[in-house]
Amino acid sequence: MSVAGTITTEAEQSSETLARWTWCGVIFSFLGLQILLSSVAIFLSTSDPSNVIVEGYYEQALSWDQQRQTQAQSDALGWNSVVTLENSTELLSKPKLELSLLNQAGLPIKNSKVEGELFHHARAGDVFKIHFTETRPGHYAALVPIKQQGLWELSIAASGAAGTFQETKQFQFKTSGEFKHLPTKH
Repeated sequence: MSVAGTITTEAEQSSETLARWTWCGVIFSFLGLQILLSSVAIFLSTSDPSNVIVEGYYEQALSWDQQRQTQAQSDALGWNSVVTLENSTELLSKPKLELSLLNQAGLPIKNSKVEGELFHHARAGDVFKIHFTETRPGHYAALVPIKQQGLWELSIAASGAAGTFQETKQFQFKTSGEFKHLPTKH
């Protein structure tokens, strides 16, 4: 009785071992590349300030009717706001954003608590909370971090004895100091 089998030489065993290692290396290289690309994609998607997740988005969607009613009450007041930007001549100082609140008759609205949120459209994740202080009756001011040119958006909320007012304004800012209001929709 003889044992049937194949006889392999050391060279054949060596090349077979090399082939196994090569194919295993190729497979693990593809898996490693997939993990690397996924990690880069996760890093880019979570670290980019132009990508933003709006806080309380679901709650805002649920209270849509209430928001529309609040906006309608604000519009019914007939108030108007005028925003100006006084660009600073000093390199490290912030520009001053001035806000005038006027009623239907064009008279200033005094003693209101005025707050806002300001952000650049290219960096919607960088939202700046602004607290205005009354500089003279009906005129409010705050220092703002506007240095980058482009499209900016300011949401204003004013509340006082005369009522509650809210408005969103958009403006174009250029490094030359030009400040141009853009029409906005509710």
